[in-house]
Amino acid sequence: MPFQKPKKRFSQNFLTDKNIAGAIVDLLQVHPGETVFEIGTGRGILTRLLADTGTNIFSFELDRTLIDQLNRMFEGTPAVRIVNQDFLKVEPHDYHAGSFKLIGNIPYDITSPLLEWMIVHRSSVTRAVITAQEELADRISSKPGSKNWAPLSIFCQCHFGIKKAMKIGPKAFYPPPKVNSATLLFEPRELYRIDDWTAFEKIVRLSFAHRRKFLTNNLLESDKLTRSVLEKVLDRLRWPPQIRAEEIDIEGFIRLTGELKKIILS
Repeated sequence: MPFQKPKKRFSQNFLTDKNIAGAIVDLLQVHPGETVFEIGTGRGILTRLLADTGTNIFSFELDRTLIDQLNRMFEGTPAVRIVNQDFLKVEPHDYHAGSFKLIGNIPYDITSPLLEWMIVHRSSVTRAVITAQEELADRISSKPGSKNWAPLSIFCQCHFGIKKAMKIGPKAFYPPPKVNSATLLFEPRELYRIDDWTAFEKIVRLSFAHRRKFLTNNLLESDKLTRSVLEKVLDRLRWPPQIRAEEIDIEGFIRLTGELKKIILS
């Protein structure tokens, strides 16, 4: 029985290229007995390859019209559990008490919420392989000084080493999307000590409020800061007055947060 046609409301573009699917699974480096959470079962191409590795798989699929057929497909494969649930609402410990690896082909509209989910649950995620639109993948994996450097890049790279592992053309999917995709490899790391994440996040977002403006002009949108105060902060940091947020690395934003907190709390 063939699957139903992809649904636009779920932004469904099913991966169909078996060679690319195999390469994506290889990136996850799974071993027998490990647990994998899959985001979006789709038509099961990654799920089948994962099942062949001897891993335990929780595969989450939002489209309930796919569930019966997926259950039939994996009948007799007890290591595969198909779950009809929105992955963004998943609490990992409801399904598995330990750590897990994460894999999925992600629609554009849930990529940012998914990355936030990964950050929240980072202590349980040992490795992740995520396929998304190439434009967004470039932003997530970008470096300071590039046009793609943005809050999303910074927040993800505070907790994960991120590598753009593979570019995928539209023909690998059905229906073919209008843009290229890319697969990102996420490896957990905690290289940065951030004592006040709330303050750090707020300052990073404010710093990028208007990309073409200088850092000082963006920060002045806070009613707690004045130009004279910011001039002193830049002087302490030995930064030029014309510096923009896209030029500042993660360590720089940590230092900026610390200096601003000293002034605001003094």
